[in-house]
Amino acid sequence: MPLSNAMPLSAFRIQSIHFDATHVHLQLANGAQVGEFLTRNPRLEKASAKQRAQWVLTDDGLGANWPALSPASATGVVYVLDLLWDARYEHAMQRLHALDWALGALSAQDQVLVALWRMEADINNGGFMQFLCNWGDPTCQLALQGLRAIGADQTHAALAGMRGLLDRFEDDPAVTELSDLYAAMTPAEQDALEQFEEAYYARPEDLARLGVLHFGPEPDAGPQQ
Repeated sequence: MPLSNAMPLSAFRIQSIHFDATHVHLQLANGAQVGEFLTRNPRLEKASAKQRAQWVLTDDGLGANWPALSPASATGVVYVLDLLWDARYEHAMQRLHALDWALGALSAQDQVLVALWRMEADINNGGFMQFLCNWGDPTCQLALQGLRAIGADQTHAALAGMRGLLDRFEDDPAVTELSDLYAAMTPAEQDALEQFEEAYYARPEDLARLGVLHFGPEPDAGPQQ
């Protein structure tokens, strides 16, 4: 999968921050502006103008903290790469919606982005079987392709491990629906699935960073809700 609009992370360093009634806006080194709805950061939403002005950048300049409002984090209370990655996901999903949810009608790049969004949303919410049953194996394979492309090796290994537990059921007459798979597993296989899920949840990889490095930002990405 080729790179698309990728650029060095230094281009996304925060240069300035300002607020309006609904958003915090970040002006970036490359001239772009990204924002986030204040409702996603209740402390910022309730903060005074004086408190909002007391921001400090993270070491890499890609995030901002407000130490008077909450303990500082390494990536920041507001993190540019999360906003850019969310915009990538949001625009891919909008294009899918415009095509009446026909995944195959999307570009190859957007198909992968949709698959990664579905992976994150479903596995984080209900585990691997929710992801698989909701979207099927083709979407799982696209997610694996995307993880390998962006270099998310540990997440890829966890997802591949979960998917690999199902290989033996491909010709099993007792499995007629994806929802039959979990009950058809042995207790040892169910335990293995749980361990792979724990490895997925514990991964130290920053998917937003890897994704933005690979794909670049969405052109004209706006504030994220």
